[in-house]
Amino acid sequence: MRKAAFLFVAILVACAGSSAPPTQYLLRAEPAERSSRVEAPVRVGLGRVDVAPYLDQSGIVVETEAGQVQAAREHQWAEPLGAGLRSYLRVEMSTALGHDVSANPADLAHWDYTVDVYVDRLHGTMAGKAVLDASYRITPRPRGGDVAAYRFSRSAPLPREGYPGLVDAQADLVRQLAQAIAASLGEIGADRPGP
Repeated sequence: MRKAAFLFVAILVACAGSSAPPTQYLLRAEPAERSSRVEAPVRVGLGRVDVAPYLDQSGIVVETEAGQVQAAREHQWAEPLGAGLRSYLRVEMSTALGHDVSANPADLAHWDYTVDVYVDRLHGTMAGKAVLDASYRITPRPRGGDVAAYRFSRSAPLPREGYPGLVDAQADLVRQLAQAIAASLGEIGADRPGP
């Protein structure tokens, strides 16, 4: 564990003095290959995907001490994190549900359920882990009904060293979040047509 912390500190220090162009990372999921179009039993849409203000920047964030974070200058997201999360969640939710989830706001009137996501924490730690804390709400549309609210909190060790390993671990945590959302949709009956 000390070795991982030392390597992370060394990377942070090296990045502070470097003048090379930053390495940029995309948060993208590979769509599942389907030989034919699957008719969705209900139409699920991904609504808002918001991130905590400290994450709303290009630098990948690491918690250096309890309650202290630092954004990397040389390791950045290639697009706003909220946009990357939205794309990744949509593909992974579609894979988990077995049918397409829409993320097009123009389709809102046709959705049976809207899923809104708020990411409170998504960063690395000096102990060599990735952390994800999020909440999500599932709202029935257009007939109304009870809103179901959930929390998701997990951490995972980095599968390899440095920022590439951190990005891999974060992507895996976001995949697990998408699977949890799909399972929650099943629990409330959003995986089958309403009356």
